[in-house]
Amino acid sequence: MTVLDYSIVFVYIVSIVVIGVMLQRRASAGIDSYFLGNRDMPWWALGASGMASNMDVAGTMINTAWIFALGATGMFIEIRGGVTLIMAFLMIFMGKWNRRAKVMTMAEWMKFRFGTDKQGHIARLISAISIIVIITAMITYFAVGAGKFISTFLGIPHLGTVKSTLQVEDIQNVDVLIQQIDAETAQLSNVLQNDAIHTVQLKPVSNAWRELKESWDNVNKNPNSISRLTTFESESRNYQVVVKSFHRWMSSTSTPLAEDVGGETNAGIERILGDMASIHTIYDQAVDYKIYLKDQTIAALIMIVLAMIYTVASGLYGVVWTDVFQGILIFGTIAYICILVLIKFDIPELFSISIPMRDGTFQAIETTRQQWTSIIPRWQLNFPAESTYSIYNLFGVAILFYLMKVTIEGCGGTSGYMIQRYYAAKSDRDAGLLSLFWTFLLSFRWPFISAIAIMGVVFGATQGVISDPEKVLPIVVMELVPTGIKGMIVAGLIAAAMSTFDSTVNAGAAYWVKDIYQAYINPKASEKKLMLHSRWASVAIVFVALLFSMAVRNINEIWGWITMSIGAGMFIPTLVRWYWWRMNGWGFAIGTAVGMIVAVLQRLLIPDVPEYVSFIIASSTSFVGMLLGTLLTKPTDQKVLIQFYKTTRPFGFWKPVRKAIGEENLKGVDEENRRDKISIFFAVPWQLALFLMWITVMMRRWDSFSVLLVIIAVLSSGLYYFWYRHLSKEVTVN
Repeated sequence: MTVLDYSIVFVYIVSIVVIGVMLQRRASAGIDSYFLGNRDMPWWALGASGMASNMDVAGTMINTAWIFALGATGMFIEIRGGVTLIMAFLMIFMGKWNRRAKVMTMAEWMKFRFGTDKQGHIARLISAISIIVIITAMITYFAVGAGKFISTFLGIPHLGTVKSTLQVEDIQNVDVLIQQIDAETAQLSNVLQNDAIHTVQLKPVSNAWRELKESWDNVNKNPNSISRLTTFESESRNYQVVVKSFHRWMSSTSTPLAEDVGGETNAGIERILGDMASIHTIYDQAVDYKIYLKDQTIAALIMIVLAMIYTVASGLYGVVWTDVFQGILIFGTIAYICILVLIKFDIPELFSISIPMRDGTFQAIETTRQQWTSIIPRWQLNFPAESTYSIYNLFGVAILFYLMKVTIEGCGGTSGYMIQRYYAAKSDRDAGLLSLFWTFLLSFRWPFISAIAIMGVVFGATQGVISDPEKVLPIVVMELVPTGIKGMIVAGLIAAAMSTFDSTVNAGAAYWVKDIYQAYINPKASEKKLMLHSRWASVAIVFVALLFSMAVRNINEIWGWITMSIGAGMFIPTLVRWYWWRMNGWGFAIGTAVGMIVAVLQRLLIPDVPEYVSFIIASSTSFVGMLLGTLLTKPTDQKVLIQFYKTTRPFGFWKPVRKAIGEENLKGVDEENRRDKISIFFAVPWQLALFLMWITVMMRRWDSFSVLLVIIAVLSSGLYYFWYRHLSKEVTVN
């Protein structure tokens, strides 16, 4: 990046902090102002803030990786969580159900649902603890993804000390090996120069070698620099992986070389790998350093400290209005990239993508434009068994499984920063409108992701396939975006990271202050004391998350665990609490505690199981715990249930409660619920079709675009008739 790019990023960061600090006075009136903005913020601001909070860097990198590797159908994998399909359920009924309780947190909602006796208290406490755990895991995920991205562009070094380094003799020996590898790499290129396909695939080897030589030159200039030593070590390992990946591709390609050329190529690769092994031996024996903080941890820390300045100072006011500002910057980024791709980038008819292997290498796979741009998912994929993506080979089963998971999650509601927007909404109508606006804005994430993936494909067609799909986003921005615009895009992606982070931290602190400290430690705490704890809780949650982030290997690892394991421990109790009158606080508490404990144990003892296995383990044990806890204890007091039902008015198994209220008083409720049940069958496919439609625009699949446009028009008509025109109707029960 140039001085201009850095200046743009700097101006953006300063602006965000200034806006947040300016809102401090409005948020300091009390915790209701701090966490809910006094419930007087406009629906469009809450919706725009929600969109910005869903646009995190880590998720964008993962989703780009899936589109790059699978094409348009890669979006279906992110139904597991990244597509945020839960918005359809929040839009139709779950948002207004939550708002009607007029509480500050989901844990406080437990008192509303289960009463103020022991079962209500235990449900509230377990809910608060479990959500704080999940929020901490989410911040860990954001820190890992944002740290990787930001450290790449800002050139942040490791922090540590060098105890011993390369001596003159070591440097001379490595110099000799470097010269040998340089000649061997050139020879390898000469052997393949008459084969255009192999020459293109060899380019990542040449590029990785160039970067390795540059890092070695930097070490020569200053062998005592921990940053230069670690960069050289990283580049040398990366070069080795790239060479092995090229060898793997060459062995599996459908255009084999002549036997003599193939044999010479294999021998050349073996010589290169042998010389690299010798370099590693010299390096490992001579160099000794200790890293206190990795570059990505420092980058995450910088971003988090800056975001915390305005989050801690101004609470939800600062979160929402800085998110709105950041949303404008994000949309500017999206618009530029999408227009650039539509004008300048054409998808080749035949090209290669790359997938990660379990041994740390990557394998290039050929595909066609027609296949890559198709939105119709195949029932089966054919990834090699050695690939980490092979768990998705039963693709149709995986999609159905994810849809089931999202349906459970959507019908059960959500927690944390997403549900906080609904607790802050003024009315049922505002809850629906903010959801609609949120979903519509969020759909524009997918043309951006698709555009980046297309740029990655085109780059790979001329420069050699990008090995690691998770690196497509930073490589594309670094290599294909011009100066000035690069600074805007980096600032926009930092905005996406900070907007997600600030929302999550603010929501997490609410659970400590409202549901643990005020409820059980200091019920008579003053507003001043509560505000102090609000700010200290934010700092503590972030600190713990940063510690956890140091142990996470990659972005997808932590995201898979959050969405398919630890989150699954809460799914069943979170779902059933709305629809079954007999479920009590003990059932919720025991089911949630058992599910989450099992999820943590699974992570510690058997971390490498497929996602569906971890989901089944956590959710099934949670279900058993919930049933036992409910059926072996007394029901919730009927007065509490009647008040809950009159206020929330859910559908489901509420016959004893409805009977006590009187069926004649529930005609309006039944009519509203009937419309909502019908509307959800329009809303879910509408959201999926909307997201897919923007992908087809970027991929210029006008045939698919036309079909999706018709589908969206039909579904939108159904939503208008059954849902939108009834938004202003408030149902009351005597």
